[in-house]
Amino acid sequence: MFKTNKLMFGLVLAGMTGTWSLASATEATQEVKQVFTSQAAVLAKHAPVMAIANNGQQMIAVGARGHVLASDSKADWSQVLVPTDVLLTDVEFFGEKNGWSVGHDATILHTVDGGSSWEIQLQIPALDRPLLDVDFVSESQGFAIGAYGMFYGTVDGGKTWTKQFLQSLLPEDDVEYLAEVREESEEDYQSEIASILPHFNKMIELKGQRLMLVGELGLIAFSSDLGKSWQRIENVYEGSFFTGAQLSSGAILVGGLRGNMFRSTDNGINWSKVDLGNSNSINDIYQLKNGDVLAAQNNGTLLISKDDGVNFTQHRLQKGQDLMDIHQIQDQVWLAGSKGLNVIKGSK
Repeated sequence: MFKTNKLMFGLVLAGMTGTWSLASATEATQEVKQVFTSQAAVLAKHAPVMAIANNGQQMIAVGARGHVLASDSKADWSQVLVPTDVLLTDVEFFGEKNGWSVGHDATILHTVDGGSSWEIQLQIPALDRPLLDVDFVSESQGFAIGAYGMFYGTVDGGKTWTKQFLQSLLPEDDVEYLAEVREESEEDYQSEIASILPHFNKMIELKGQRLMLVGELGLIAFSSDLGKSWQRIENVYEGSFFTGAQLSSGAILVGGLRGNMFRSTDNGINWSKVDLGNSNSINDIYQLKNGDVLAAQNNGTLLISKDDGVNFTQHRLQKGQDLMDIHQIQDQVWLAGSKGLNVIKGSK
């Protein structure tokens, strides 16, 4: 799915707070030395990294072939052994110790020691479908979502995961169709609900204990009761959404296929399209501590907005590099992508 050759960047990003420069992990050897504990880890630094999280003490990154990488206080990276080799797509922590990572084969991993060790909470290889995002609203309540409407919930920290079918996100015609199928055959009904929903790509926590779910076929849905019920917003865009974020101002951004980004300032009631000037798919939206908004795109493009997501400037890193996730720790901004981990260093 991804190429794995090393990144060779020499772009200087201006316009953010202070002076910022982007360097690959190879080029930034003096500031960002990558240390790995085995030959497998040496290979891991060149492999795709899909997501980064911060447990309050260190960063944890996950990606191809079950790779889990942990940073130390000097931003050196080491590989952590995990009991799976599937592609891991997301990672999240609630507090310093409890964390979860999800991936292919409906895999859910859990750590209770800040990412030093991991155990499998759920894995269904026979399902052959990926979980794409994990989100915990408390230490006990969380969600894992993915392809074909996969939606698992837990209220005990992941000791048990319950699969749910979000029928409220279906068009009325599909609801009626399912009712007819169920009258004829429960077996056929179970088969239909396994693939009738769109892919769920990302869950976003909003202010006021609201949740937003984005996905395939223009899916934008909101929950005001922490996931018990969902209401879909129609007619924003027919293509896939991959990510979203609520900014400190309260504005909400969603982004997805072919560079389509939309912005709402009234809690998702009305949306306006943001002109990005390109058609690269958007994989992550992240607001820095200084208020700047970044968007990670395919084709090596990083977008920067200094006006609350109204306008963005483009910064091409390297053609063919897909940027997947963004995370800030102190004065460093890390990018996860199809060619590994990269750091943006800033000076105040």
